[in-house]
Amino acid sequence: MENINKKIALIAIAAALITSFLIYLYLSGVDSTSNTAKTKVAYVAAEDIAAKVVITDKMITQVKVPLDITLPIGVSDKNEILGKMTKERIVKGEPILIERLFEEKMTTMPYVIPKGKRAVTISVNEISQVSTFMTPGDFVDVIVTYEERDKEIAGRNYYYPKYTKVIMQNVQVLGIGRNMQEVNKTEGELATSVTLALSLIDAEKLIISEESGTLRLVLRPAMDDAITTTPGAIRDDLMTPKSKVEF
Repeated sequence: MENINKKIALIAIAAALITSFLIYLYLSGVDSTSNTAKTKVAYVAAEDIAAKVVITDKMITQVKVPLDITLPIGVSDKNEILGKMTKERIVKGEPILIERLFEEKMTTMPYVIPKGKRAVTISVNEISQVSTFMTPGDFVDVIVTYEERDKEIAGRNYYYPKYTKVIMQNVQVLGIGRNMQEVNKTEGELATSVTLALSLIDAEKLIISEESGTLRLVLRPAMDDAITTTPGAIRDDLMTPKSKVEF
């Protein structure tokens, strides 16, 4: 079901891009043939806007659209847009359609958690949260590093080397600190927590990993939902034969 939803979202975005392009071509034609064409105001995205982000004034820009255009042209009153949260990613230049926004009353955390997921908050620092590049609506992978240790089990001693492993992939970021919208990267202090959307099973894994290891969040490229199988890594994997000395 989740893969089907992703395909639907990709189709919607592709359709929106085509619509934006057609509008651009239409407007170009109008400008070249007539300077007296009747127009009305509409709003488009001034920048790429991630999913689950509250729209602010700087994220949208006003354009003039011919009255006789039959394509979806977006909302003409920006008060219907500002303060509302996007349901999905909206690309730069794309018309802001009201059906792609949550109603204003649905912008609190319980309403934006995807179905079947839970909001789980972890502590982060500048390194573990990919510095200030990450914003709500992005997707990340979660990596944990466990320190080496010895453990006795039933009278036998076991040695566990330092080990790093990807434990979750393609995890949605719901919030950074107390923000559910894009964080202003030039003002304020760095957030000390990140809230992720996880299944209950993954929530258990994340919580035990945070308590027993060191977490690192890895930012994924936009529109990349590929899952990669990894073996994990220990220090010996990176050492050449010359580095190993036998006693």
